Amino acid sequence: MAPSYDVVVVGAGLGGLTVAALLAARGVSVCVLERQSQVGGCIARVEFSGHEFEPGMGIYSSFGDDEIYQRIFMELPVDIPETSLLTAPYVVRLADGTDVKLAGDESFFGELSSVFRECADAGVQFYRNPTPDAFARTSTRFQSFIDTQLRGFLHSSVDQCGYAAAATMLQRIRGPLYEIRGGPARLAERLAESIKRSGGAVRLNTPVLRLAYDQSGQAAGVDLLSGETVVARKAIVSNLTIWDTYGKLVGLNRTPTEIKKLLNTLQGTGAYLVYATMEDSAISRLPSTRLLAETRPVTDDDNSFTEFTLAIHGGTATLKSATDVNEWFTFHASEEDFEESDQAALEQFWTKLHAALPELGSGVEIIETANPRTYYDQTRRKLGMIMGLPSGIPSGVSGLQSGLSSGRPTAQIPSPLTVIPNLFIAGDTVSHFPTLDTVVSAALSLADEIKKR
Repeated sequence: MAPSYDVVVVGAGLGGLTVAALLAARGVSVCVLERQSQVGGCIARVEFSGHEFEPGMGIYSSFGDDEIYQRIFMELPVDIPETSLLTAPYVVRLADGTDVKLAGDESFFGELSSVFRECADAGVQFYRNPTPDAFARTSTRFQSFIDTQLRGFLHSSVDQCGYAAAATMLQRIRGPLYEIRGGPARLAERLAESIKRSGGAVRLNTPVLRLAYDQSGQAAGVDLLSGETVVARKAIVSNLTIWDTYGKLVGLNRTPTEIKKLLNTLQGTGAYLVYATMEDSAISRLPSTRLLAETRPVTDDDNSFTEFTLAIHGGTATLKSATDVNEWFTFHASEEDFEESDQAALEQFWTKLHAALPELGSGVEIIETANPRTYYDQTRRKLGMIMGLPSGIPSGVSGLQSGLSSGRPTAQIPSPLTVIPNLFIAGDTVSHFPTLDTVVSAALSLADEIKKR
């Protein structure tokens, strides 16, 4: 007899785990199915050569009193992960070598005026009221400073994400910011522990093939690679991307043509990461253990690795830059050809990194690298794309999904709804921003919606 639950969650990323933990704590029968051997998805533990690394930028928000994480964990039978407030401000290094401290208080505006003397008043005005007109009055150097931050944190730009989204993200970067003891994987692990304590199931190493349908054609659960079917009496939650939800779970033959066309036009970005160890002397020379550095192009048409984020924890460092996903999935005649391409990318990354942060000197040693192909192998996300949809606001997709019956796809906010009435999506592609706290907030709303049904 097939195992049966009220809700089946496909994928143990942060969004899926949050929905499952909340529903389980509220008395709903839940099962989470994850193809990997650990939970967390993009924030799962990263370990190489006996070292543990941050999977990303190493800064997190919304752990304050009555903020989203406290509200979530007040419902759960486990303690919230330990965090510490970062006292040193995040630092942005401009291409000319100038450092800007992103302090959360009024001192920031004084520093802003000092660094950008050519547009001091306009720069401050933009931060206080980010509008297209205010942005246009600033200098090219200031505009590059803004776009560097948005590329580093949203893999976007002002033109792509819009001024409202830019304002929110620029404010978040200025703090308060937190470090999670044990890294963000600890957050995923606590949620998984909560699910089990509440009577739910978390099944690792369990790949899901597709939705299972009953005789009436309604989604009734999921079919596993093992041949087993897991029944969902109430709802199915996909913690896959919106592309993979339709392409893998729903199936292209059941996906409306309009949605297939739209999804083909949308593409996220990827990340290239270097995991390294750092000597204390090199760390001491840097202006901060959390920073973002703008790079200079090598040639006029050089658009690669335009910025780096650096997160240092103990003696290890994670360095990240946005990268186009397509180049990592182009045809290679052999694995050796791909390795040569990867090595060329690393050399370019390394050259630009040392030009932007000469303080590193010889005090940094590469342990491992990761690229979109790495993320695809680990998570099976389409093309290894991360950071949600291009602007972080999939208006066309959510509008198309919720507006199919009326023929008027006009919604302008992310939606967990799909064309399958009892199938929902949780994760960064249905969150306003590709940040952990917004993914968790969206998951809370989805848990509330499913509980009502």
